[in-house]
Amino acid sequence: MFVGTLHPYQHDGVNRILSDRRLLVAYSMGTGKTVMTIAALEELLGRGEIRRCVILVPSSLKWQWAQAVAKFTDAPQRTVKIRGARLTVPAEDVCVVVNGTPAKRRDQWLAAQHAEYIIASYGAVLHDWRALCAVWADALVLDEASAIKNFAAQTTKRVKKLRPPVRIALTGTPVENRPEEVFSIMEWVDAAVLGRWDLFDKSYINRNWFGGVTSYKNLDLLHQRLTKAMIRKSRLDPEVAKYLPAVTETTHLVQLDKTTRSIYKAILADLQEAMDELAEAGQEMDIAAYYAGVRPDGGFGAQGKVMARVQAARLLLDHPQLLMDSAVAYHESKAEGSAYAAQFAASRTDLPDLHVSAKLNALDDLVGTMTAEGAKVAVFTDYRKMLPYLGERLEKHGDLVHFHGQLTSDKKAAALAKFKTDPDCRMFLSTNAGGYGLDLPEVQYLVNFDLPYSNGLLAQRNTRHVRASSQFDRVHVVNLVVENSIEERVQATLRLRQALSQQVVDGRGPGSLDMDVESLSEHIENNA
Repeated sequence: MFVGTLHPYQHDGVNRILSDRRLLVAYSMGTGKTVMTIAALEELLGRGEIRRCVILVPSSLKWQWAQAVAKFTDAPQRTVKIRGARLTVPAEDVCVVVNGTPAKRRDQWLAAQHAEYIIASYGAVLHDWRALCAVWADALVLDEASAIKNFAAQTTKRVKKLRPPVRIALTGTPVENRPEEVFSIMEWVDAAVLGRWDLFDKSYINRNWFGGVTSYKNLDLLHQRLTKAMIRKSRLDPEVAKYLPAVTETTHLVQLDKTTRSIYKAILADLQEAMDELAEAGQEMDIAAYYAGVRPDGGFGAQGKVMARVQAARLLLDHPQLLMDSAVAYHESKAEGSAYAAQFAASRTDLPDLHVSAKLNALDDLVGTMTAEGAKVAVFTDYRKMLPYLGERLEKHGDLVHFHGQLTSDKKAAALAKFKTDPDCRMFLSTNAGGYGLDLPEVQYLVNFDLPYSNGLLAQRNTRHVRASSQFDRVHVVNLVVENSIEERVQATLRLRQALSQQVVDGRGPGSLDMDVESLSEHIENNA
């Protein structure tokens, strides 16, 4: 039985799940998609209309979901100890969390045959496929359903083979960078809503002579069609906004020192050569698509050269030592580092001795002011190897935890618990692994040390502390951006993709959008 309390705007979502059974729940981050889903599942379980539900989540959210089931249902509870942190979760005969070694997971899947809830990571569809298929489930929930946004990914292909009667996709960002992503998600939810891919492509996408996207069209029509199997509530809607903290977002511009600027310009010169080679190959560069693994017809050859140089520039802007680390890692293990970074570092006698990071200096000043106010701060970066540099500089401002993808789910749960419960733990330093699904209502300030290429990922990051359970009336987002650098172009591209998402998901906008942000070549020319 559901024992929580829903806000008025959440009842609409619960009712749509109960009536439609196949639904994309696209409520903004922080509006309570988890509690809504549990309320709907408990109703279906109570009616006897489903017997079992599988919930697939990012690895870092397994224990968070288990805690939510314990909190919002009358299920018997137990306490588990995860690396020193004590978590309250449902009894195993009610809820099984698939976690641990292959041997442990085999036992858990067997025990799951009699449970009402099974919580597993998306990795289960790759590593525990047979065990997953052997468990009969009437309902499947995909939390952070953008996990299946890419058609070609093996995870996507396997998830789409799982088609129980009740299918619920949860994501506040069904369009992270392009409408093609929501098409992939909707193929699983209800393929009839958007129809065949070839017709979708012709209806909503304008392409140039070699297949590159120049603009999107008929986005108002796309929004209307999506609403047949999608419910959306934005944190900006008046009925929702009154339950969430207000958000102030600012950009803090950082000036590079002369030495780092000269090194940056040298990388831009190499980048221009790679761009010229790409143009001769008749290809365009879509950085977000590259990061998403969308492989062009000609492969990643010329694009790979471009990205190696873009990556080197971004590493340098974050911290020159990151670029050196990449060069050293290449010599030690070619799978870890960058050949271009190694080549470039060998050509610069000034790089190995450069230990100054203008962005880190700026962050240190900002965090010092924030923590002096008694605030807790979350800092996000694209790069796991940046975390030690952040920690070493910021530890003087209080205790901190690191959160990244190479931690086990148990270690992630322990780090999160320490940050939440220890008043002396002031800083949560995270890669993008902490950008999806985590609730950080204790945080007053969130700092993007660097910006991701994905608008969806940025939106996820920026709302970790914008929660109905927030302890503050107003929270803050601060973006650190190096002035006159590729980071300014990244920010402009993110704004364009945000406008695209708003048109498709929220139905706000003129219905078409030209992809007219400054090209990478223009940026190089203007900043060389």
